[in-house]
Amino acid sequence: MRKIYILFFIACLSITVTAQQKRAILSGTLQNKAVLSPKYNGQAELPVKPSNTTVSNTKSVNDDVIGDSYYDNQCNGSLGKRIYLWPDNSISAAWIRGIDATAYADRGTGYNYNNGTAWNAAPTSRIETTRCGWPSLNPWMGSGEIVFGHNSTATLIMNTRPAKGTGAWTQSTAPTGPTGVTTLLWPSVVTSGSNHQYVHVIVIGQPNYQGMSDALLYFRSLDGGATWDKQGVVLPGMAATDELGYAGDDYTWAEPKGDTIAFAVAGNWEDGFVMKSFDNGSTWHKTLFFNNPYKLTPVTTVVPTFYCPDGSITIQLDHSGKAHVAFGRMRANGDGASRYYFPGTDGLVYWNENMPVIDTTRLSNLDTLEAHGQLLGYVAANQAGDSIVGFPKYGVGLTTFPQIVVESSGDIDFYWSAITVGNPDPTPFNYRHIWGRKWMKNFATLGSMVDFNADFLYIFQEFVYPATAYKLKNQQVQMIFETSAQPGSNINDATVPVHDVNIGFRSVPVIVGIDQKPAAAINQVSPNFPNPVAGSTQVNISMEKSGQVILEVTDMLGHKVLSADKGIMQSGAHRLTLDCSSLSTGCYCLSVYINGEVFSHKMIKQ
Repeated sequence: MRKIYILFFIACLSITVTAQQKRAILSGTLQNKAVLSPKYNGQAELPVKPSNTTVSNTKSVNDDVIGDSYYDNQCNGSLGKRIYLWPDNSISAAWIRGIDATAYADRGTGYNYNNGTAWNAAPTSRIETTRCGWPSLNPWMGSGEIVFGHNSTATLIMNTRPAKGTGAWTQSTAPTGPTGVTTLLWPSVVTSGSNHQYVHVIVIGQPNYQGMSDALLYFRSLDGGATWDKQGVVLPGMAATDELGYAGDDYTWAEPKGDTIAFAVAGNWEDGFVMKSFDNGSTWHKTLFFNNPYKLTPVTTVVPTFYCPDGSITIQLDHSGKAHVAFGRMRANGDGASRYYFPGTDGLVYWNENMPVIDTTRLSNLDTLEAHGQLLGYVAANQAGDSIVGFPKYGVGLTTFPQIVVESSGDIDFYWSAITVGNPDPTPFNYRHIWGRKWMKNFATLGSMVDFNADFLYIFQEFVYPATAYKLKNQQVQMIFETSAQPGSNINDATVPVHDVNIGFRSVPVIVGIDQKPAAAINQVSPNFPNPVAGSTQVNISMEKSGQVILEVTDMLGHKVLSADKGIMQSGAHRLTLDCSSLSTGCYCLSVYINGEVFSHKMIKQ
């Protein structure tokens, strides 16, 4: 069991560091490890893999914990609507909650509400009366709320209530799949209209419909879900002549702009495309952004390794209605019996409607994507040169689960979860952090990547499945996420023990762009390198003026175990060496004091 000691954090004052922009190096062994695809045509929900081992979770001290779960797979790739910021600054949030780790019979929607000042107590049960999953939370009929989930039948479960944050939920089974569809799975839902009276649903229909093993069906209600005028529609460009089928969560909605609604689709074995309607879902227009050469290739055909989306995708419309898309990068292949993906694939890709279609050749080269302004994110190297030592499977790539927020200025903020070097757990697995990057409208360029969990307070914490509200509150992004002391998901990876996870919340200041960067710090200090350290380690510092410099190492309880007074040093750049051979194996805090200012970083002694 891993613990984060609060006394250690108090003793080790830390700073948030903007990530270096070089890409981390991944070993060929990790890059080329193929894994049986967890989602392909004809497959239902992933099986539960229970374990007798449990790992206790620790609260992230800088964030609000709004709920918990043992069911640790918030989505198969793309998150639906999970958080909503109301005009009065109150917030509603939902997630998949399940505590019965042997079969998750209690699985359903965890829900919490913030009145604008504080969150309610964490829920102790789901909002549904039956086992459910994959909630989509939206405003409904004015100030009410609507939540959809699936329960692996021919109908979806719909819960509504007329007042946000209070009152009983009214449950019904709607909509119902068309004849021949016995199971509706993985719904993604959005509401539109002046009163949020229009309800739009896309959902997988099984087992076979109109020649597809997994059809992606569209439903529409014009009266808040009371009746459905479009029920189980296969939209033009999405039929069996276009795709063999679709995988769960390879799709997600944009926030509507009046009567303009849109969703995006992309996965290992599908084209990547945007479906947009300018008349509230009556007619649709398809725009291709990734051409998948194997979208109509049967599973029984051998397919060589090729580059494709990883199934995690997000879309938003800017103020002019133009679609902006981000998706994770992946490699996949097939041996004629099964299909496989390569979880060691890195890269988060950007596309908008002014850009040409992406093919597998462009997707295969990160440098080419970067040269065309289409490489949003990747696993970043640090100054210490730490490497990726290992990672559990989530069914997606190393840089994934994207979200988009469009600011009033027209700038666009991107957020995602990515493997982060330099902080492996004993497994050893690297942890995932939440990262962000700004696209600046006035510069038509991307700013620097930012690690939102670089603070020393977040070591030994996994951060995954970020979900953002589409509006800002006081120039801050409202975000929920799943966090745990244990890397990985037991649902996706049997090597990961069953463990409790927290659903955290944070208000994140909008990302600073190059035209908004604050002045550089007077004194600057790099992380120590090498790290982990066997004998000596080094630190680079830059001093604006001469002054006293002290190196100090403290243990996990904040006790000083090593100190080196470097005396008065002149202004400029210096490289400092510290002999750590006397330290026992373990984790420490290395602090550099320059004229009383402190810079702290985690240090691991081998």
